[in-house]
Formats: sequence, structure tokens, C-alpha cells
Amino acid sequence: MLRARGAINGLRFASSGVVGIRREDKNEWERRVPLTPDHVKKLVGEGVKVLVQPSSIRAFSDEEYSEAGAVIKEDLSEAKTILAVKEVPVSLLIPDTTYMMFSHTHKAQTYNMPLLDAVLNKNIRLIDFERIAGAEGRVVKFGPFAGFAGMIDTLHALGLALLAKSFATPFLHISHAKEYRSLDTAREDLIELGNFIRKRGLPREIGPLTFVVTGTGSVSQAAQQILHHLPCQYIEASELKNLCEKDSFDNKTVYVTIVGSKDMVAPKDPSKKFDKAEYYKNPENFVPTFHEQVAPYAKVIVNGMYWEEKFPRLLTVEQTRALSKENRLPTLVVGEITCDPYGSIEFFTKSTSIAHPLYCYDVANDEAMDMEKFKGQGPLIVGVDHLPAEFPVESSQFFGDPLVSLVSKVAKSDMTASLEQMQSDLPVEVYNGIIAAHGALTPDYEYITALRAARDEEKLNKDNRNILFLGAGMVSGPAVEYLLKDHRNSVTLADVDVAAAEAILDEYAGDAAHAGRDVSGRVQAARAVPLDVSDKTQLVTLVKQADVVISLVPWMMHPEVMDICIDAGVPCVTASYVSPGIEALNDKAKAAGVTLLNEMGLDPGIDIMSTMHMLKKIRSNGGIVKSYESYCGALPEPESANNCLGYKFSWSPKGVLIAAQRPCTFLWKDKVIDLEGSRLYDIAQPFTPFRGLHMEWVPNGNALGYKDTYSLNEAHTVVRATLRYQGFSTVAKAMRELGILDHNDTHEALMSNNDTHASWPSILSSMSKTDMEALAQTLANKFKGIRDNLNAAEDVKEFFDYKTMKPIEEEVSQSMSGLKELNLLDDSHIAPKVKSGAVIDALAATLSKGLVFEAHENDFVLMFNRIIAEYPHEGTTVTHVASLAERGTSRMSGTAKTVGLPVGIGAQLVLDGVITQPGIVRPITEDVYSPVLRELSRLGVRMNETQTVQPTAKSA
Repeated sequence: MLRARGAINGLRFASSGVVGIRREDKNEWERRVPLTPDHVKKLVGEGVKVLVQPSSIRAFSDEEYSEAGAVIKEDLSEAKTILAVKEVPVSLLIPDTTYMMFSHTHKAQTYNMPLLDAVLNKNIRLIDFERIAGAEGRVVKFGPFAGFAGMIDTLHALGLALLAKSFATPFLHISHAKEYRSLDTAREDLIELGNFIRKRGLPREIGPLTFVVTGTGSVSQAAQQILHHLPCQYIEASELKNLCEKDSFDNKTVYVTIVGSKDMVAPKDPSKKFDKAEYYKNPENFVPTFHEQVAPYAKVIVNGMYWEEKFPRLLTVEQTRALSKENRLPTLVVGEITCDPYGSIEFFTKSTSIAHPLYCYDVANDEAMDMEKFKGQGPLIVGVDHLPAEFPVESSQFFGDPLVSLVSKVAKSDMTASLEQMQSDLPVEVYNGIIAAHGALTPDYEYITALRAARDEEKLNKDNRNILFLGAGMVSGPAVEYLLKDHRNSVTLADVDVAAAEAILDEYAGDAAHAGRDVSGRVQAARAVPLDVSDKTQLVTLVKQADVVISLVPWMMHPEVMDICIDAGVPCVTASYVSPGIEALNDKAKAAGVTLLNEMGLDPGIDIMSTMHMLKKIRSNGGIVKSYESYCGALPEPESANNCLGYKFSWSPKGVLIAAQRPCTFLWKDKVIDLEGSRLYDIAQPFTPFRGLHMEWVPNGNALGYKDTYSLNEAHTVVRATLRYQGFSTVAKAMRELGILDHNDTHEALMSNNDTHASWPSILSSMSKTDMEALAQTLANKFKGIRDNLNAAEDVKEFFDYKTMKPIEEEVSQSMSGLKELNLLDDSHIAPKVKSGAVIDALAATLSKGLVFEAHENDFVLMFNRIIAEYPHEGTTVTHVASLAERGTSRMSGTAKTVGLPVGIGAQLVLDGVITQPGIVRPITEDVYSPVLRELSRLGVRMNETQTVQPTAKSA
């Protein structure tokens, strides 16, 4: 049907001149309206017919609209201009109509692209409220009321947080914003609160009461207006530390700090000054500082700033946990007015509703908890996703006042006219807001097509970056969790035990474990797949589908995995040493341009990177290294070391057993000591730097290789060692001597396809070729042979005195007691079947069930690096020590964290193009170890360094 064209006040129109206001139905608390009855009355007076869909929850009743001259009507098809606050469901869009709403499409927001497609397909003229703007900025907005409501809700939450800490304060008399009839009513309570604080003050124990507000826009300014009802004193971010560390604050004042970008970050180059324009242009050249300079002194954080992923976060989960662990997190409430889940405040993971506006963040467990569980154990979070709706009457009036005159012009305009004519007929602010017309994007918004195309291309090339994990051991979880923080990453976790892989994903992959969209609407997935690494065909298929491989299989399998990676052109990351088999692939990897990044764990990994960092500082100050020792152990916390080994498994049990027989080489007082794996636990030495911990150490790997790696040409001692509680070496030595630690030895009865079952005593008897009755004597003979060999060995005399060993009878007794405790001497304990039939695999399976952490127990990672350096120009000798002590939690073991995070960070740096060198790569160059250490520190894992200075002894 042809529509009549006419003119009203010089405007052309192809319209009925009818305006419709639709019912808001996104949630029951969305009571706002784009136009109030007063605004409708004005439109009607100008000859515009207004239809209003009936609603029983709207802030204004149907009767009020009717009295203003509107027609209450369900069917809005007569209206050719329809207004709504929130997006209109696609199915309800009426073709050939002008819609004015917040469409959330101008950034090509993924979740609303179906809406934009429907707008184009239905020939809708779309005018977005957010884009109605002129030279002075946006014309219509609810912004200030987000700040008003958010700040009031934050003050209410502060009262609850303080009450949980046994302080009843006048903040308890501030209600949720939704419970006030109007903003003026709320102000009455705020004025009373301010007067109370001025007169009586607040408990000094909670002071100084500091409010840190981010942002400088209308949201931030409105939040500050609420605070101005209280006695406020504004201070700079740089003054917070001094204020909080002294007792001279005024408890009749609240302190307010407005934080800008200069207070959140600093240039990576310490010689440069902060430049705001440079920060916005190149944020990657800056490091976060808010967590160190501001957060430790903020009782209340009110977040009102805009943030994008390219910028550093205000607070990450790990930064927050580190501050809490150091007792430097005083934050009682976070008012997340911007409501940006997983945004600038990483632990803000979910928005809340007006009905239930608060939840508690449990820092220790990185968990959002409902209010009924709140006992003061973490900051309260205010995260309402539509705060202006808490003051629906006033925010609607504020919004509609500048809008009503624009609606009148839109309603009388011709949506079929050319864009040139629309530009002439409509106010410039309205024309600027037209996203679509005539079934196409308008010129100012054609970039959306390119942006969508770029995102689709990015999704193909970047967003769906797949990380293949080979092995779902205990260390994979933290790496999975870390990598999935980047929404471009997807994870495939491959393991022969797919149930174990799925359990890892359930714990660490969050929503990605269900292969869907994240909170930002982006596609992200994590999946578990069954894989026997010996199945080369399936392994090749999975590797070819990956953008990077993280190999967590036993170390002797890495060369085969890496060879496949090279052929597929896929980089590989491991937490293991560079073995000869890996080294042999260097030329092939370089020729193929494939990065093989190794030693990205705890030991090796953090120990190497920390050492390189220390050596750089020592040498830059003229130091000459004379001795280098590095010790590391992943152990039970001391109170949980309650078995014969003083050990429980927090990572691959088989890996621990294999490591117990690795050959080692080290330098001791200018003498090279080379030990076969069969001698490793024969020479365990006491470790004494930590009083109260009865520990021993054994050499670990080829430390001599690190003499060249670290350029320790002047050093007389170079040692890398593994830490264990005393007693471990004796039992491990007994298992080795009885023949159950060699990974090449198999037993037919252990084969999974064999119907025969064997007890552990029968396995021991078979492998040691000894009757069980003679087992103790066999061990005594073997231990005596070990001592005889040590007595005759010239290579270890400078290092080890066998006469200091406990009597053989005591060693045998301790060994037999240990084997009994491990159920290896009990005929009723059947050795488990394993596919490989390897005895060491069956032993690992047995120990992994017996030597486990109870629910209340945690592990304990200890690292200790000691470098003795002479400084000739100063005449001093300095002992440099760097130590790390990391206790696990109920959710994440310390071992898993300190191995998993470095390997995850390494993979991320490879994916991001930070680490690109082809061939074998180790973390021994600054371009590798520096970004890893920096990221680890950001996540709360850092080495603590100390120095002891003494005069250098003069040569005789």
C-alpha cells in the first residue's frame, strides 16, 4: 500500500506521525521509560499521536499515560516510530518502522549482531540513543543515575561489611537505592549520615576510611556527589600510603582519591615519565601499578571508568590473592558501577540484579559467594547491571527531557527519504545516531561491516587459537585456567584417562568446559579427548589441529612429540630439561622455523629464570661469581609429612619415581663429580638453611651444563639439587635396589590384558630375585656393597664422607618399615594392572592412592638459590639468596601452580609472538625470562632476595 506523503512545519514524512512506547520486558526491575507522561503530554500537544503498551511494572502507570493523552494499546503496528530503553527482541521488530533504543550494535557487539541483521532485513531505520550526540557529547543518557544509585548501594554494602567485622556504624542506616522513593529521599539519609560522622566520628579501628574512585565522567562525578554529603577530604593517590601508615588521620572525615591512568600504570622503561597519550596509544609499553600503589590502602573501591582488554587491569585475581596473603588487602567493598564482568577488576565475574545486588568475593578460593555465606572473609561486590533503574522516575525524567523534542522531529520525518534529505530535515545530533536506513548501514556506520569481517577473520586466525595439552596431570589445571583468561584461546586436554582430563576442565576451565560463549559473547571452548601418546596416528592428527602444544608427558617421550610438532609446523612448550634427544632436534626445528620452548616449570624453570635475573644484577655491579647452588623441592607442608617418605604426590607420581634415578653431574670445590642414576640416593646430604626443617638434598641433573649456561667460569662450585625430608633417600634407595624403579622393567602379571594377578610381595621377589624371608638380608648386603663402593670411590671423597651414614641395621630397619607402610610387603595387596606392564607404572599407581593429600592437607614448594660473588673493587664477598616458599590451597597445589603457570605463560608468549626464536629455546635470555618473571610476579609468584656482605678473605 502506498503511504501518503505530506509536510508538517516544512518536514517531509512517510509516516503515520504516530509514536509507540513499548513495554520493557528484559527483567522485572527494568521500570524505566524513554518518555514520561509529562513528555507524552507535550508530544500530544504538538499533534503527535502516542501509543503506549500496557505494563503493570513500569514506574508510571497506564492511567498516568492515558491522562496525558496517550492511547493504551497492545498493538503498536500503527506507530511508525517506536521507542524502547532496552533492545527489542528480534521476533517483535516491526518492518518498515523507525526504532529508537539502546541497540548495543555500534561496536559490532557479537551478541547483538542478529538484532542488527534483522534491522537491515526488515528495512528498519535504527536510531541509537547512545549515538545521539553533538559537539558537546551525548545528548540523552542515564549515566549520572548509575553513579547515584551505585554509590548509595556501595555505602549500604559498607555498613554490612563493617558489621561483619563487629563494627556497627551509621552506614547501616543507608538502604539500597531501590528502596528509596526518590533521590531526594535518599539524600535525607545521606545528610543525616554526614552529620553523624561530623559530630561523633567513626571507630578509629576502621580508619582511615578511604574511598578510591576511578574515572572522571558523569558516572564518577555522580558518585562523588553522593559522597559530598559526608565530610570528605580529597587526597592524591600518592598520599594514600602515608595517610594509612600513620595514626594522625581524622576519624570524622572520609578520604576520597580520584584515580586516573597515571595512578594505575607506569612505563615499562623506568627512565621514562608517564604520558597519557602514549599510554592510550601503546598500552603494551606500560605495567600495572594500582595493585601496589593504591589497592593496599583502599577501604572502598568505586569503579566508574571505561576499560578495554588492551589495557592492564586495575586488579587481577592473583594480585588480589597476593595482597590478601601479605595482609595488605583492606578493601571492604567494591562498587563496580561500570558492571564489566571479567573486566578491569578481574574477580568481578558476574553482574547482579536489583533484587539481589550484593555478593561476597572469597579471595583465598577465588570464589563468588552468596550473601548468606558472608562472614566478613572478603570484599562485598556491588555489581548491578542496570543501576539507573533503581531511580526509575527521576532517571526517566532526566533521560526524556532532552529527548522529547527530538522524538517529535523524528516522528514527523520521512524514513524513506534520502540520507541527504534526512540530514537536512533532522537535528544533527539525531542524524548522527542513525545506524541503519533503507536496509543498509549509514555511511558513518559502514565500518561495522568491516569490523564484523575483521572479527570473523580474527576468529579464524586468532580467536580460536587451540592449545593442545598432552597429559592431564595435576600441573595442567593452572595452565588451562591461565590460558583461558585470554578469550582467544581454546584448549584441548588429551590424556589416556579422559575422565581425569574432564575433571581438570570441570575445576579449571569454568564455562569454557561446556564449549560455549564466554560472558562477552565470544566463542571459547575446552574439551577433553582420549589419547594414548603411543598412538602416533591420533597424536599427529591432534597436533596438526593445534596452534601450540604443551607436552606434559614423561620427559623421555618429549623428543618424539617434538619431532611430530616440527613436521606439523606447530611450536611446543615443556616444563622439562633439554635432553640429548631434544637437543638433537635443534637443527631440524630451526630449518622448519618451529619454536621448541623448554624448562618452563619450577625446576627447571623459575630457578633458571631467577638465577639469570640475579646474575645480571651481580655482573652489572662488577661481581664475580665464585659459587652457585640451587635447591628445590615440592613437598608436603611439614605438618602433613607423616609417612615413611615424608612425601605425597602433588604431580605425576611416575615423574617423581623416574627422577629418583636420573644421572647427575656437578662441580664441588673445583672437582667434577659424575654420578650414575643408580648412585643418586647413596649420597644424600643434610640441608640446613631453614632451622626446624629436617631436610636432605641430592644432586639433580647435569649442573655442570649450567656452568656454561650461566657463564660461571670463575666458580669453584656449581650444584643443582632436589630437596626431600630426611628419610626419603633411604626408602627410595631400597626400592631401587629391589628393582622396581627401572622404567624399562615389565612384569607379565601386570599387563592389563593378562588374567593373572600378582601381589606386591611376589612382584618384589620376582624383580629382586629374592625370597621374601631373605629380603631384609638382601637389602643389608646391597647397602653394604654401596658403602664399600663409596669408600673406594675417589670422585666423591671431597663431597661425601660415607662414615657419616647411619648404621646399616638402622637403614635396613627403616627401609623394611617403609616398604611395609607402603603395603609392598602385604600378600593381600594386589599390584594394579597397567597397560604398559611396567613395574614402575604399577608402583606409581599404588603410591598415588596411598600417598595422597587429605582434604585438610596442602603441599609446600621450597626453592633456594645461593650465589656467592666477590666484588674486587669493593673488597667484599656477598652471599646472594633468593627463596620461594609456596603453600598450596584446597583448590590448587603449590606444585601445580609453580609448574603450571610458567608453562602456561610460555605458551601464551609463543601464541602472542613474544617468543619467536626457532629451534631449542630455554629461559636463559632476557627476552624470554624477563616477560615470564614479570607475569609470574603479577600473578603473585616471586622470589624473595636477600644479601649478606662480608669482607673478602685475603689469599695466604
